[in-house]
Parts: sequence; structure tokens; C-alpha cells
Amino acid sequence: YFYTDSVEEYPEGPHFTAYFYTTALGAGTFLGVMAGFLSGAELFKAWSYRGILKLTIVLRAMTQLLLVPVLLRWTAMVGIPETLWVMVAVMLDSLVFAWRWIPKQVMGAHLTPRGAEATMLGLSAGTFNMAMILSSYCGGFLLNRYGVVPTGRIGETNVFAGLWKVQVLSALAPCAMLFLLPALIPAKSQTEPLLVEHNDSATHGSTFEELRRRRRSQ
Repeated sequence: YFYTDSVEEYPEGPHFTAYFYTTALGAGTFLGVMAGFLSGAELFKAWSYRGILKLTIVLRAMTQLLLVPVLLRWTAMVGIPETLWVMVAVMLDSLVFAWRWIPKQVMGAHLTPRGAEATMLGLSAGTFNMAMILSSYCGGFLLNRYGVVPTGRIGETNVFAGLWKVQVLSALAPCAMLFLLPALIPAKSQTEPLLVEHNDSATHGSTFEELRRRRRSQ
């Protein structure tokens, strides 16, 4: 609604066409992802998983924050072409997303015991899908909490007043993971094996396994 509302519905809006919002931004997303896939392998070949995630989490927050000036209508006041601004923001966001995607897949492959590839793939895909669904629920809650509930009616300018706050929260929330990286992500590069002591187990030496061992010994 924010991007595509008409002049009657949202006089101050960017008024993107349906073609630009769907086809052009979709093509920008594709190009950003492809550029990320092609460049990430060489750029981060010697980086550790933690280093890659630290960089991409911060960069992804910054690319998401690039949309805040548009939501606050600062770009319109300054006279910056908003189609160009949003296109660049979308392409950069997709680029950083791709930089993080490949190492995540590589780490998952290294953590997969032999013979359990299909099971681990299912668990990984299921976890990702669950996270996407939960993030959608959280986003819907935030939008409703800040009164961002547009319907396409005439004169709904005030509905978008709190949209920038939701964007800031959604951009900065993943940064909380920076504090958990030392506990959750191995400090190894993509070329180093992760299952060293027991390559038939992805949980050997984990906190959960240690707790279970102590309980059995009691």
C-alpha cells in the first residue's frame, strides 16, 4: 500500500506503478542475488563463519535502514528519485543476503553426518520455513501495534506515520544474534571440517549431550 497507493489514497506517497513494484524490483532482487553468489565465494573464501555472519548481519541492517528515508518521505523532500533509491536498496539487500546464504549452506553440509543428508536437509528447510512464518507473525504484530493497517481507502496518509518505526525495529532486531555467535557458530572457515572427533554425530560435545550424559551418570 505504501509504495503503490494512488494520489487520492496517499497524496505524499511514492506512487510506484505495479510494473515497477513487481517486475523491476523483482529483477533487481534477482540481479543482487546473482551478484552475491558470484562474488561471495571469492571474497569470503578464507573468512570464518563467524566473520561472515558478523559482517553480513551488520550490512543487512544497514541495507534495511536505507528504506527509512523513503518511509519518512525525506527522499521526496530532497528530490532524490525514489525508484532509483529503492532499487539500489533492494539490490544491495539481496547482495548481502546471498553473501550469507552460501556459507550457511556450506556449514550445514559440513555438519551433516554421513547417511543423514536427507534428514538434515529436511530439518534445515523446516527450521528456515518456521523462522519465516514466525517473522511474518512478528511483523504483522508490529504493524498492528503501530497502527499501520492500510486498506487502500481515500486519504490514509496517517496510517503510514509509524511505518518507519517498524522498519527500524525489523532492521535492528537480527543484530541481537551478534551476541550469540560465539556460542552458536564455529570459528572455522568454509574449507575446514566441522565434524572431527565423531564424524557420525552432529551433536557430539554439545551442551545438550553433556547434560544428558550427566543425567545418565546420576
